[in-house]
Amino acid sequence: MIGIRRAAVTTMACILACTAVGSRAFAWGSKGHYLINHLAAASLPATMPAFMRTRFADEELTYLGLELDLLKGAGNSWDAEMDPGHYLDLMGDGTVQGGLRLSELPATREAYDTALRARGTDQYKDGYLPYSIVQGWEQLRMVFAYWRVDDYEALHARTPRLRAIAVTRASVEEQLARRDAGVWGHYVADASQPLHVTVHFNGWGKYPNPQGYSNSPHMHDLFETDFVNRFTTEGAVKNRVSPLRFVRSSTLANEQSVLDAVERYLAASNATVPELFQIEKTGGFKTGTPRAKAFVAARLAFGASELRDLIVWAWEDSINETIGDDAPQRVRDIVEGGAEYKGLQ
Repeated sequence: MIGIRRAAVTTMACILACTAVGSRAFAWGSKGHYLINHLAAASLPATMPAFMRTRFADEELTYLGLELDLLKGAGNSWDAEMDPGHYLDLMGDGTVQGGLRLSELPATREAYDTALRARGTDQYKDGYLPYSIVQGWEQLRMVFAYWRVDDYEALHARTPRLRAIAVTRASVEEQLARRDAGVWGHYVADASQPLHVTVHFNGWGKYPNPQGYSNSPHMHDLFETDFVNRFTTEGAVKNRVSPLRFVRSSTLANEQSVLDAVERYLAASNATVPELFQIEKTGGFKTGTPRAKAFVAARLAFGASELRDLIVWAWEDSINETIGDDAPQRVRDIVEGGAEYKGLQ
């Protein structure tokens, strides 16, 4: 069982989160990912299903925030395909290299790659983080949709056998939902780390640098791991987590609306890049100045708030989903309208 295996190592993960040394393998570092997933899970509202709001769920989502970094090095094929999903190389004017604007990203990852190749680059060079977030959100929404129906059918299916099948399926879907939310949360967290949404990901690099910003090859680790481990506390981040932002809708969110929300999130994160370099230039990340502490705590809280909001949106929008391959049915028609669910036959 996913949950049992994960809970057994949660304590070790928390220790790791507090003691990890700098490594480019961990975006935000272990502690940063721990804090973002944990605070997102801890701030889920009572409108979420109970299985997402237990202490066990909190621990599982917290640990799984590290999963995608722990899997790095699994093999050349895995790394080559998955690693670019953790970042997006944005220029200072808000465009991906080649002139593709963040606010005008195509609806699909294939179309995005086609657009980049027409500009002399591709998704593997510039990263495809927006699509990692959108695809993960859509997957979580669908799992929630199936759980809604199976949870309903566990009480309302017309025979004991069908009710028993629904109980089993709902139990599996609870595990899948926690796993999907926790693992996918890593991408959401990456997008709150300013150096994961800029071409200046490890020092200012080859670009015009009139402000004389750092070109240190250790800047990335210093910011996301060393500083967080030394100077950032859970309380400081928790105090900056924003109130829930969500508007219910009776119609299914389309891909563009989700992508638009992700684009706004990435743009807000990218806008903080100059301040990060200004703090680094004055030594704030080495000495732990108040400005540096506040900046990092705000970035982590930004990630936790966004992750929580996206999880809630996926849950709320799941009632508008359509499920089933052979005989598609609207979730709302089943759980609110009493239509017989054909998927248990």
